[in-house]
Formats: sequence, C-alpha cells, structure tokens
Amino acid sequence: MKPASPFTTTKKGLLANQLYSQVKLHADYGGVVPELASRDHVRKTVPLIQAALKEAGLSSTDIDAVAYTAGPGLVGALLVGATVGRSLAFAWDVPAIPVHHMEGHLLAPMLEDNPPAFSVCGAAGFWRATRS
Repeated sequence: MKPASPFTTTKKGLLANQLYSQVKLHADYGGVVPELASRDHVRKTVPLIQAALKEAGLSSTDIDAVAYTAGPGLVGALLVGATVGRSLAFAWDVPAIPVHHMEGHLLAPMLEDNPPAFSVCGAAGFWRATRS
C-alpha cells in the first residue's frame, strides 16, 4: 500500500508527487494487513497532501477539483481516501471526482509528453487496455 498525493495541471503536467510507502509496516506479515493499512492511511494522507501542496507552491484556493480512488481496492483504504477527498472538495468548494483504481493506473501514462501508443494494466483477473 502506498498512499500518494500528486498534483497535476493540464498546462504544466505533474507539479508535485509525495509518496509514503508501507512496505516496512507490513513486512513482518508477508503481505498487506488491511486494518494496519487503513489506520496508516488515516495518519499519513493529510500530511502527504500538505507536503504536495507545499512542493507545488499551491494553496487550497488554487485547486479546481479533488480526485480520489473509488475502487476496486481494500475497503478501509478506499474509505479513508474517499472521506479525505470528499471532505477537501467540500471544504474547498470544488468538485470531488471518484476515479476507478485500475483506470487511474491505465490512463496515467497518457499524461506524459510522449504517451505510449498502447497501454495495458492487469491485476487479479481485472484487465483493461487503451489506445492513445
């Protein structure tokens, strides 16, 4: 599990990208423990967003919309993301945009200056493909 907080713009691309890894948190268990992941998301998500805003030189008044992962995924982590995303959107009076987890992975390369001609993403029986 890696809570992330990127900020992008259609004119300048990626402005900031903060990432927190939970690899050490779950290492002793041989895999992700959903309850530990969710609780760590609660602790780390807002500080990541604050760090990304600072890195990008942005304030809440510069934000036009808030996107958050709406699934599929671990329920607890999704609830944290949706709660934070919707709450920030409400507080900042901007739209909240739910994003399909796999579509986010699939379409992210299309934000590059030279996007791939074809993109494929798959996980646990869920596959999608797109063409630019």
